[in-house]
Order: sequence, then C-alpha cells, then structure tokens
Amino acid sequence: MSAGTRPFRPGAFLVATWAVNVCINGFYISPAPVFPAMIDELGITKALAGSLISFYLVSILLFQLPSGFLMDRTDPRELIVLSSIALFGLSVGMTLVPVYEVLLVLRVLAGIPVAFIFAPSAFLVSRAFARTPGRAVGLFLSAPPAGVALGNLVAPWVALAFGWPAVFVVFTVPLLAVLPFFRRAAASLPPRAHEPFGVADFLAAFRDRALWKVGAAFAASYSAYIFYASWTPTYLTESAFLDVAWIAALSSAIPAAGIVARPVGGILAETRFLRDKRWVPALGFVGLVGVSASVPFLGLAGAPLLVAAGFLAQFPFSVYYLFSAQVLPRKFGGTAYAFMNTVSLVGGAISPGLAGLLADVTGSFVAAFGMVAVGSLLGLAIVASVRER
Repeated sequence: MSAGTRPFRPGAFLVATWAVNVCINGFYISPAPVFPAMIDELGITKALAGSLISFYLVSILLFQLPSGFLMDRTDPRELIVLSSIALFGLSVGMTLVPVYEVLLVLRVLAGIPVAFIFAPSAFLVSRAFARTPGRAVGLFLSAPPAGVALGNLVAPWVALAFGWPAVFVVFTVPLLAVLPFFRRAAASLPPRAHEPFGVADFLAAFRDRALWKVGAAFAASYSAYIFYASWTPTYLTESAFLDVAWIAALSSAIPAAGIVARPVGGILAETRFLRDKRWVPALGFVGLVGVSASVPFLGLAGAPLLVAAGFLAQFPFSVYYLFSAQVLPRKFGGTAYAFMNTVSLVGGAISPGLAGLLADVTGSFVAAFGMVAVGSLLGLAIVASVRER
C-alpha cells in the first residue's frame, strides 16, 4: 500500500482506524454476554466458558512481539487489512460449528490475526499525531471499550433473535464493510523511515527493568478491566433480580466508561500530570481497591460501582503506552506498543478463567472480587516503584 497523491487527513485516519478496532473488540467480548445460555446448552463449567476469553487473549499475546518486530521493519497497513479478512473467516466457522472444542480452537486461531490489527493500529495513530500522541492514542483507545460495550449490549439481543452462535459473526461482518474506508484513509499516511536492526538488537531492547514494571502495572489494570467486562453479565444474572435489558445495559456501561476514561487519562498525562504521569495509574488503582472490596457485599446497590470500576481500570491505559515509548529507543516504537499489549494481556488472559474457577470452587463471586482488589494493590506498589516520568 503506497502513499497516494491526496493530502493526509489525520482525523479521517483516526476515525477509520477507530472503527476497525471497535469491530474486533465487539468480536472479542461477544461470548461473555451469552455465557449462561452457552454453559447450559453445551454442559460446560464457568471456567471452561471463561477460557474462550482467556485462551483467545493468550493467542494474541503470543503473537504480539512478532507483530512489533514487523511493525518496526515493514509497513503494517496491509497486515491490518489481511488480518481482518482472516478474522472474518474464522468467525464464520464459530457460528456454523458451535461445539465447545471447535469454538476453543477457532478462538485461539482468531487471536493470531488480531495481534496484527490492534497494536499496529495504535502505533500508526501515534505516528499520525506525533505532536500530541497521548491525546490521540487516548482517543483511539476508546475504540476497545466502545466495541466491548456494543458487544455486551448487542450480543444478548442477537442471541435471542438468532441463537447464541450468531454472536461470533455479528461484529466481523461490519468489519469487512469498514476495511475499504480504512484503506483509503491509510493510503496517504506519510511513510516511516525504518532504522535497521537485527534480532539481537530487538531482544536486547527488553532488558530495561522500567519497561517490565510499566508492563506489570498495565497487566494489573487490564486484568481488572476484563474481569468486570466479561463476568458482570453472569454476576448480575445470578445475584440480582434484573431482566436481560437491565443486565445488558449495566454490562455495556462498564466497558463504555472507557470511552471517556481512556482519552481523559491521556489528556491529564499531557496536562495536569505532565511532570509525573504516575498519578494517573495510581488514582485508578486506589479506586479499584475500594470498589472491588465493596461491590460483592452491597448487592444491587453496588451496581453503580461496577460502572465506576470500568472507568478506573481503563483510566491509565494510554499512559502505559506513553511510558513504553519513552523507555525504548525510537526505532522500536512499534515494539513498545506490542510489548505493552503482550504483558497487559497476560493479566487479561489469567483473569476471566481464574475468576470463573474461584466462582466454581466457592459458589460465589466474592473471592473473584477479592482477586481484583489484591491485584490492584500490587499494581499500585509497582507504579510507586517506577521512576518519575
């Protein structure tokens, strides 16, 4: 994909890239709202249902560093298009063959192309808005919560109308429709001069302890986010007398809070907390500890806190990407974004399955909420140990 003759329009590129990532995140969360029906029809446990989220994320994280390597050596725009088409094909298979073992295999395979969509998209946005990367990346990062919110909101109604297997394909069909707009907007993105480096240089870039600390903090934030985003529908179904409409609305509001939280975090990092961006994740972790320790004991009265948790968990996301870009050399800009995704997804991969296991073993979600509170305390300690930036 070569640069066209039209002048580059960053706004149009941001919108197109944002739309692509809304679609893939709708696909990502789509099984969670139909876990109750899936568990009942397939005869599986909560832990096995959660694994459809967890192993999908494991697959993404395993391919994130190869994605970063390619980002810093090639132009990733064509990869985004081809990967989106591959994701559509895999999603069709999930809808046509709704057997747990098949779903698990196809979800694992689906994580591979997604590894070559999200991180390259975020990196391209940071390149397109080099003067204000924090704000631009923050705006772009509102795409995942928008997609997850749509997933939690739309999937139950799709399941009621067409059966729960249809949720796997409902977000990849519009993805195909968005791709031509993405290609057109991305075609005139100014080219990047790639500095040469070898595999040894690439591997040496990960020796910085600060990079690992930032990544660990991101993992703690992301694990809290995906716990609330994936298990809230089931938690509300089992513990509150709410109909499907209220459960869908509350569940979608949790990721939707990130539509505001992620850009606000990026803006504050470049304004109020410019001298020390650590305040952004620190505030998020403090709030998460309080919320996670309170919600399971408040019953229906704790519903507003579930939405607050969605905001607090996502508040520092853009800051982690800014930190990583400051830690690694400029030639590894794409790798920095891929690395942040890798380590954050470790938390996201563990959280849904472990929370489901704790719920199975204890018979309630109290221990699962406690898991999030402890993880947030660890995240706060890690952030405090990072050098001021």
